[in-house]
Amino acid sequence: MKTLSFFKVLLLIFYLILLMINANASDLKNDIQILVMKQVPYGYISDEGKKTGVLYEILDKLLKESNETTSIGIIPTKRLISTMLNKEKVCSIFVNSPETSPFDIIEPIGFQITGGILPAAGIKLDDYSKLQGIVIAVPLGIIFDEKFHNDDSLKKVHPPHYINAVKMLRFGRIDAIAGAIHVLKFIAKQEGISLSIFDKPLVMIQAEMYLVCTKSVKKSMRNKLQETLIRLKREGEIQKILNSYFGED
Repeated sequence: MKTLSFFKVLLLIFYLILLMINANASDLKNDIQILVMKQVPYGYISDEGKKTGVLYEILDKLLKESNETTSIGIIPTKRLISTMLNKEKVCSIFVNSPETSPFDIIEPIGFQITGGILPAAGIKLDDYSKLQGIVIAVPLGIIFDEKFHNDDSLKKVHPPHYINAVKMLRFGRIDAIAGAIHVLKFIAKQEGISLSIFDKPLVMIQAEMYLVCTKSVKKSMRNKLQETLIRLKREGEIQKILNSYFGED
């Protein structure tokens, strides 16, 4: 009887150990979320129903090269930021700005966002004063320069999305579009619109994009992702992805 009880105790201990191993494995599997902002061309669902986008592809490459199997979620930017502010274990790619100050700014990905005013062909925007007298589309939610945003002397219209603004410019209903220059050109190409409809942009801001994680993500994981990103940049893999979306620009 004593021997039987002893084996029962051993079996119980073994069972508890298995439960702990499974629990730890589950924790490791769900230890980190990789999220990307839902916006063309950063992260979106293709016409074929597949997740894609330039930041999505960079994060996907980064995870595979780091031997991580975590899936990547595509969610609206505001929800992404609120998720990270909620101190959940999240990594993403963002512009370094006051909004990202609570997070660990890990490593630049090697790409700058250029914001400004993209005019129609034939309109020369040599300086800010040339914005007077032209009609500028400012898609809803686009804010990149306080002076421009608060300047009531300018003629502005507010279409809901970038794509609406591009089509308005194509048909001569507006003279210029405010926003991220590379995004506007990408959308035009996606729609089969020649970039010859645009003239030289008036650049107002340039900001580097970074791999960013919440500080609740383990330091060892952040270091691993940083080391992998540095290697991928050195080998030209990140630039290949960027060029596939934005060309040599």
